Amino acid sequence: MEHTRAFLAYDTLCRIAAEIPEDGEQLLEQCEEEAHGLERTLSMFDPDSELSRLCRDIRPGEAVPVSETLYTFLEQNLEICRLSGGAFDPTVGPVVKLWDFLSQTPQIPSAERIRAVLDRVGYQHVRLDRNTRTVTFDLSGIGLDPGAAGKGFALGLTVDRLRQGGVRQAVLDYGGNLFVIGAHQDAQGGTRPWKVAIRDPDNTGSVFGTVQLQDAGIATSSWYEHSFQKNGTVYHHLLDPRTGYPMPLTLKSVSILSSRPVYTDLLSTAFFILGEEEGGVLVDRLRRDSGEMIEYVAVREDGTVAASPGAAFAPA
Repeated sequence: MEHTRAFLAYDTLCRIAAEIPEDGEQLLEQCEEEAHGLERTLSMFDPDSELSRLCRDIRPGEAVPVSETLYTFLEQNLEICRLSGGAFDPTVGPVVKLWDFLSQTPQIPSAERIRAVLDRVGYQHVRLDRNTRTVTFDLSGIGLDPGAAGKGFALGLTVDRLRQGGVRQAVLDYGGNLFVIGAHQDAQGGTRPWKVAIRDPDNTGSVFGTVQLQDAGIATSSWYEHSFQKNGTVYHHLLDPRTGYPMPLTLKSVSILSSRPVYTDLLSTAFFILGEEEGGVLVDRLRRDSGEMIEYVAVREDGTVAASPGAAFAPA
């Protein structure tokens, strides 16, 4: 029997549709409760969240015990930090706050202010100890921004819980981060991969192309989500943690497909910052090392597409 649930978490709408053999509503209620619990752990807007309290109260050099959930989240983030050479870096939080793209009237910060906050940016200033499950900051004033990985991480927890509950077919959409469990079943009883559309970055109301997913997910990063123009130049929210400025626009959007939900979120941001060549190298390396399915579809500024063969991208 199909059960559905929609709820608000992570400042976005989360939807689950799943074929559940029994106790469907109870399982979906557990998924929703877990999502809200994770929000209380990771939210940077809630001053009482575990992440907010860590960044506010920790002293340089102090080893602070954290929950298994927060530790695992930071561990996965730092893995991509190292592999991307800092192109992805959650310590970019002070820079994100400085640019304030969510403001109604965002402004370009001065070079002096950017240089000042960059002194507090760098994943190498965050140390984890698995044996004691502690986090240590080398500097004061470090701010961790979970925005580039929070929804993907949450999606992974929900997928795990559904699978543990015996679910073999489901579609999950957490604010545009999509994951499907199993395959699509047609009217004749046959199965096939789900066909998933990728939005046109130049016209978000239309479809640019499609990919096929089975036990995999997709997330897209694009500069059009939060941006403004000043003197003919576009300034967007995908900031390079190494410079403090938005990346020059060589790509319009990057979609990452993966059997591991958190990778879709983390890698779509890292790929956009790295660019097509280095981003492709990162995806290839992580696919090889992790054994997970990881593919990409990148739309260049001229509208052409770079896609890994396994993405099976089909233009609309």
